[in-house]
Amino acid sequence: MNKKSFRTLSSLAIAIATVTSGAYAAELEEVIVTAQKRAESLQEVPVSLTAISGTKIEEAGLHSFAEMSAYVPNLAITENAVNTIIAMRGIGVGANQSFEQSVGVYVDGIHYGKSRQSRTALFDVQQVEVLRGPQGILFGKNTLAGAINVTTATPDADEEFGGKISGSKESFGGTTLEGHLTGSIGDTIGLRLAYKDRSNDGEFKNTYSGALTNSMPTVDESMWRASATWEPTDSTRVEVKHSESDNVRLGANSITTVFNPVPNLGAASGLMFGVVGMVRPEFAGIVASRSRTPYMDSLSIGGCALEANMGMSSAICDAGGERPTGTDTTTADTSLSFEMELDNGYMLTAVAGRGRYEYQDGFDADWLPLEFIGRSDISEYDHTSQEFRITSPTDGRFSWVGGVYLDQQDQEIDRTVVIDGTFGLPEMLMKTILGGGNPALGLDTILALNPAQVGGINATTIVDTPFGPLSLDQLAAATGCGVGAPTCVDYTLKVGVEGSTKFHRAGRLSNWTQDTNSRAVFFQGTYDLTDSVAITAGARYTEEEKRAHALMELTTNSTGLGVPNTDGVLAAIVDGFGLGVAHEFNESRSSNQFLPAANIEWTRSEDSMFYLSYSEGFKSGGFNSVDGQLPAFDADGVLPTVPGPGFEYDDENADSIEIGGKHTLLDGGMTLNWALYDSTYENQQVSTFVGTGFVVTNAATTEIQGLEVDLQWQATDHLKLGASFALNDGKFGSYPGAGCTVQQQSGILGLARALGREVLYASDPVTSFDGCQANFRGDGVQSGSSVDRTGEKVGVDYNGTLSADYARPVMGGLLWMTSLDVNFTDGFQMIGGSTDSATYQDAFSKTNFRTGLKGDNWAVMLYGKNVFDEKTASGGFNIPLASGAFAEYTTPGSVWGATLNYSF
Repeated sequence: MNKKSFRTLSSLAIAIATVTSGAYAAELEEVIVTAQKRAESLQEVPVSLTAISGTKIEEAGLHSFAEMSAYVPNLAITENAVNTIIAMRGIGVGANQSFEQSVGVYVDGIHYGKSRQSRTALFDVQQVEVLRGPQGILFGKNTLAGAINVTTATPDADEEFGGKISGSKESFGGTTLEGHLTGSIGDTIGLRLAYKDRSNDGEFKNTYSGALTNSMPTVDESMWRASATWEPTDSTRVEVKHSESDNVRLGANSITTVFNPVPNLGAASGLMFGVVGMVRPEFAGIVASRSRTPYMDSLSIGGCALEANMGMSSAICDAGGERPTGTDTTTADTSLSFEMELDNGYMLTAVAGRGRYEYQDGFDADWLPLEFIGRSDISEYDHTSQEFRITSPTDGRFSWVGGVYLDQQDQEIDRTVVIDGTFGLPEMLMKTILGGGNPALGLDTILALNPAQVGGINATTIVDTPFGPLSLDQLAAATGCGVGAPTCVDYTLKVGVEGSTKFHRAGRLSNWTQDTNSRAVFFQGTYDLTDSVAITAGARYTEEEKRAHALMELTTNSTGLGVPNTDGVLAAIVDGFGLGVAHEFNESRSSNQFLPAANIEWTRSEDSMFYLSYSEGFKSGGFNSVDGQLPAFDADGVLPTVPGPGFEYDDENADSIEIGGKHTLLDGGMTLNWALYDSTYENQQVSTFVGTGFVVTNAATTEIQGLEVDLQWQATDHLKLGASFALNDGKFGSYPGAGCTVQQQSGILGLARALGREVLYASDPVTSFDGCQANFRGDGVQSGSSVDRTGEKVGVDYNGTLSADYARPVMGGLLWMTSLDVNFTDGFQMIGGSTDSATYQDAFSKTNFRTGLKGDNWAVMLYGKNVFDEKTASGGFNIPLASGAFAEYTTPGSVWGATLNYSF
């Protein structure tokens, strides 16, 4: 979208907004939101905002934030193996568990500091408000792209006894049971207890005969929430809520979709394709068929070792097995809200909360039908926060809200990454493969030194002896080892000795912690210049400190996968497979941010409002939680203690200009809301793979312009129509130094090998391939490669939803309800910088349908999600150590079900 088209859209949006019409019988229900820390009509809030009611969430069968995001233009929520990604207007985060979110999530006023908390299912919700654009003043840090404000159902102080129970049955063995009870004690205390239990057998059948999980991903989750409201006086209200959840998922929603070797990228990669082709020849055909059929062992190698190292136990590990691919997440959240209206009309509010989670993850990190790479994580998180604010009355020309905010977070991740050098194959078969068909010439593991490497170590390793400095070979010869003398001192390494020059399994064992303390003050005031024009301005000042400890040590099955091992040969072999270098970092950082915002609002009439706003936001910096870090090798100590580049990253900042309007038409029968925005995001936190691990840098600047429109029309007393869409024009304004694609890296290495070398020199005539440029050290020798992605597209060009809801009385008092939704989105590239069609998700639309009957206290509903069975992906990644292999995160196909509920 260019500047000219942007101006055209501006004119069109304003022109449409000024259209009025005559009277119309049907009216829309008013939507009340709390986006500005006070209850207001959605039509009065100068923010691009979408509100989804709890009724809509329940009737549409939306179980998660990810499912809900399909109904909100410019919002995308996806899950990958390690993280939940929330993106607004194309701005999100990478797959790094240390990253803060670009879109803040708040539940009952409490900030969900980490994305794992957003995996908790939606249940017993009153309303979800999605605010687009920076929300730095009232919501604070980590909202530079927007905020999601969730309000769960709250009992009234004089609540009558009652409740509701609902049961659903759907495709793939899906079962849901949920309900709530409400009541009161006297007329001052209201109580509510809600519960939800959901299970699913998984859409995909893992056809690999040796798989640890056959149906995937299975889901078993349960959650409950207890809420209480106390109103001791007419001017005081206290709300307390506590919820807990347990989410267990076995298997993964990721499937290998490309399996084509790329040349020049290492012996391990070539060997991987060769072994799979030899022992699992059917795999390439399964992938090529694009049948969305998982074919993997689904084994998390090393998971039980990590579990034992943490003093934990499970039935499968106690029985001597290995953990399957999957995740088990438990959460506990508590919130306390106190409101008191003072005699002069001011409102004093205090909100305190605590959020905690624990999870245990396991990944079959090679996504192949071999036991090759496993990763396991065990993590804990604890977050407490307090906010105190004062809100003025709104009956004067000047109104305001101000307050202070405090929070403290503790996050810890224990992890193991293990490579099985035998691929889980029989010893004789591995020896035959590695011996080129002759088992006598091969070893049974790829984690080994070959004879030439062993000989080189023996010939070059020097030790002090009574005879002077000698190599290991010279020492053995001098002490008569060659003739079997009793004086023999033989320290030479031998080929094929387990625990010395070969290892069946090896990897890394790590612990990462990060503690965060922050505090903020904020103020926002609105002054009515005239009866129709108001100006709002405010600011927030935040201070934050973070401390991190990162320890990574090597491990092998020879001494126990849960036990650190400092053997030099092991270190060399592990580093050769890109698993990193042992290290121990202790680092701290502090930052402060001043975020201003202002808007001017013109109320053209009772039914029409325009606004122009400027806002800023920021996302906190921190320390990389990926354990394959690059230390500074000149550091002192047994373990390197000084991190290299890519461990610490700085804050990310944004500023945005927005012009919009909120219009009520047809005498309340229609609302038309629109917003045009122009945003810039600077110092973006990006994660780049550099060969031995991921480094995080503040390397990118993104520029985004767009239009968002929401139209709701109560067409008749029975029919309501809706159309919401977004047009987005995003690109990297600057992104030098980005990681090259696998194909580009192959091209660079191909240039070097054409010259008979493994690396390029700065003096070579050609040092780039397809935009990928070789990087050079000070001595002119190549050290990695990078590409400039400036100008590359960010986000999708368009997305939105169309809806129709029809309801009318039938059969003497019953209500017949039918709804149809169509969610659509533009295509996107799943691998940054790639132009490969195999990693591109085409544009698609998904249709959802519901129909049913409702009586006085009961309802039955039949529904279909994605009724035309669109097969799509939400993202993807290159498979480690298998250059040219690609896997994607799949989304569910068609799901059909029925729901029955009863209220009392």
